[in-house]
Order: sequence, then C-alpha cells, then structure tokens
Amino acid sequence: MRRHIGKLGRFACATTVIGLLVVGVGTANAAQASGVATGTSPVAAIGPGHVFLNWVPGATSTLVRTSNGISVSLQTSGLPVGHAVTVWMLIFNNPGACGAAGCDETRGDLNVPAVQGSVQHVTGHIVGSTATFAGRISVGDAANAFVGPGLLNPYGAQVHLIVRDHGEMLPGSLVDQFNSNSPTFCNVACFDIQKSVHLARA
Repeated sequence: MRRHIGKLGRFACATTVIGLLVVGVGTANAAQASGVATGTSPVAAIGPGHVFLNWVPGATSTLVRTSNGISVSLQTSGLPVGHAVTVWMLIFNNPGACGAAGCDETRGDLNVPAVQGSVQHVTGHIVGSTATFAGRISVGDAANAFVGPGLLNPYGAQVHLIVRDHGEMLPGSLVDQFNSNSPTFCNVACFDIQKSVHLARA
C-alpha cells in the first residue's frame, strides 16, 4: 500500500528549527574525480521538532555519492545504551524547489511536489553509548522508500540523516524495530535524537 508523504510527521512536527544545522555543514572533502563525491558533516543532538540542542563532540557523518547511489557512514556518541537505534535518510531530490530559507523537513519542504522528497531507512542496531552506522541507498529504489520516490538525484540531492531511538529492544519484534517507523514497534515511544545535514553537491 502506497504511503502518503504526510506520514513524515512522525519524524518531525512543523515547528521552528535553528538554522545552525545547515550553517557550515557539508565540509567539501571533494574527491569528485571518477564520479565520486565525498562530504563529511558534524552531527547535532536534537529535541522535539528537530530543534538544535548542541553539536555531538567528535561525531561525524560521511556520504560517498556516485551515479548509482549514496553510501552512508555515521559515527556518534551520547546514545541510550541497550536501545534499538536506527538511521533514516530524508532526501530532497530537488533542493532548488524548497522554500527561500532552504530545505527543512520541519517546514514541510518534503511535502512540496517539486522537491520530490523521500524518506528511506538506512540501517540500525542495538547500541552502546557510542556507535557506528553504515548503509547504502541506491538510485531509484522506490520499493524500499518509506515515503516518496526514493533517491533520484545522488549528486544534487540535499540529505538529512536522522538518528532515531526506538527504545529498549522488543524481543520477537527486533526486525520490525529496525525497519519500521510505526509507533507499534516503539518500546514506549520513539524519538529523533540526532541529525546531520549534507547539502547538495555540484
């Protein structure tokens, strides 16, 4: 059954978010030779509505973009020990169609048809206080998109990585905890706890 983009509301309600999350983000470690573009960004702790709280010391995420997709690596700390934690990719395939203030899920930019917004699960596991996450999103993999068309523009898309806490592991439902955004598989509640922004690459 096709999911409507409005379900992104589970990731963030429409509230103001501090612009620090996109200022100076997406360090240009430009290794764009041979069709590969690599960029590294800091990771921020976020509160309800994706409001910026503080930068996570030493935490970074790296995207490796090719014509076939985007590989993700995220190293972070300050995580809830023993919880099921996932990483999700919010994709703004056409960031030029976002509002004047730039692309932000809390302002509804993913719902703008011309943006071609999408949400995809990247990876997840049971964590300690620190963790490394890695995964890959392939171009055109709409079948595995939670909402939207999937990744269409690997170099030109703006990407927001969201670290989501699903609570302590649910015996017998761990696969669903790692792969579903449904509240059914939240142990008490789910919270978006960290965010890393990667601006589009030329």
